[in-house]
Amino acid sequence: MTNCFDAVVVGGGLGGLAAAAALARAGRSVRLLERHVQPGGYATTFTRGPFEFEASLHELSGIGTPQAPGPLYRTLERLDVAKRLTFLPIPDLYRAVAPRYGLDMRLPASRQGATEALLDAFPHERAGITRVMDDLFAIERDVDRLSDGVDLSTPEVIARYPAFARAARSPLAALLYREVGDPLARLALGQMWSYFGLPPSRLSLLLFASGLTTYLSHGACTIKGKSQALSNALVAVIEDAGGVVTLGDGAREIACSSNRVSGVITDHGEQLQTETVVANANPLIVAFDLVGPDRFPAAFIRRISRCAPSISTVCVHLGLSNDRRALGLDDHEVFINGTVDLEQQYRDACQLEPSDSFLLTAYNVVDADFSPQGTCVVSLVAACDGRAWSKLDSAGYRALKRRYAEQLVARAAELYPGLEHHIDVEVISTPITNTRYTGNIAGAIYGFAPTPDENPAFRLPQRAPIDGLWFAGAWTQPGGGYQPSIESGVAAADAVLTSRS
Repeated sequence: MTNCFDAVVVGGGLGGLAAAAALARAGRSVRLLERHVQPGGYATTFTRGPFEFEASLHELSGIGTPQAPGPLYRTLERLDVAKRLTFLPIPDLYRAVAPRYGLDMRLPASRQGATEALLDAFPHERAGITRVMDDLFAIERDVDRLSDGVDLSTPEVIARYPAFARAARSPLAALLYREVGDPLARLALGQMWSYFGLPPSRLSLLLFASGLTTYLSHGACTIKGKSQALSNALVAVIEDAGGVVTLGDGAREIACSSNRVSGVITDHGEQLQTETVVANANPLIVAFDLVGPDRFPAAFIRRISRCAPSISTVCVHLGLSNDRRALGLDDHEVFINGTVDLEQQYRDACQLEPSDSFLLTAYNVVDADFSPQGTCVVSLVAACDGRAWSKLDSAGYRALKRRYAEQLVARAAELYPGLEHHIDVEVISTPITNTRYTGNIAGAIYGFAPTPDENPAFRLPQRAPIDGLWFAGAWTQPGGGYQPSIESGVAAADAVLTSRS
């Protein structure tokens, strides 16, 4: 095997896989290095007993329908991936439940359906809900109209894209809390805060608008074969185009000569020659561990050092010995709320004790074949601050894992009685698990925390301040999540191809 490549991609998460696929299909010789034995980063599955569990995928955005394909579908089609997958539509975006406060509603995965459901549930908030929805879609229209490479600070942008300009530096609360007073209505509208990782007071309005409107414009779906099917399809595309995917071997060093990339040394000591590296990894790890901070401008080091990582998660994966219908599991995605205060939900998530607000995903509702016949799989997911977990000793870590599992299962059983008596397999993952499998600092699931200063427009760009080094993945533009990570990888590949054309 040659050790000279047009490009080496470090990290086989979705951003790295997408970048490698785009480069390989453009005729470049590509080598992708992934330290884990499975490709995909968070887009993977794992097996325990008769059950195959989904590591992270809940609802994929941007796919659309065959008659009206969405932006992610078109990207996957360009990569020759779409035809290799079967997408399963999810009719409702989520069910929001707050038993102590009398809230139980479903939000359809369309603009009209969601608006009608919100207005039916909260007729006294009609004016505010209507303005919020109109503003969110106005922001997204401006984002769609923005030209690549435009200077976002110019007066022209502010004049031509007023909704974008207002949202660029604003938190979600500036819109949601101004227009909607009923805490239950705020909850129903802002319920997906955990999909982005910050409460409305700190969450980028631009990111929330882009994320929610994409779901409501193009629907939500999951994938037959789970997220591993997506990652495997990307690997197949890379290899079909002549690229090389190496699993179980990451990057030990990105070598530089003067201010230019010159190669990569793998964990196993192999020396690869290249003038282009796409790093699908935390920029802090790239700068401090793989390259060396002295090779970067001081301003860049300050920039990445001041940004906090996003939230992490504790997941309790359950393989249940009963059909989902017998347990009353009729909704794919259910937010179970112990409090209707979204800010308090985030504060609770930052404590080291289990929160009583969490997410339940019942995968067999959409995919009847997700697990063996007569069984079903449920994941209970609680947002948490991963930094606190790293300070626990082994005994404290085991005890906290157990408390999380017991409390989340007990709370889920309040809504679905009997669930706790049908647990065949239980697997608990934590921020420590996330770090072990992805290398992400503090087990972050969305890269840098998506504050207004880290919104999709202002986030770290793909081009690094070293010639030949590029970034892809959740830490870069446009942000965290499946669709943004894939888009970031394609953007990195396009920038590489343009720079070397």
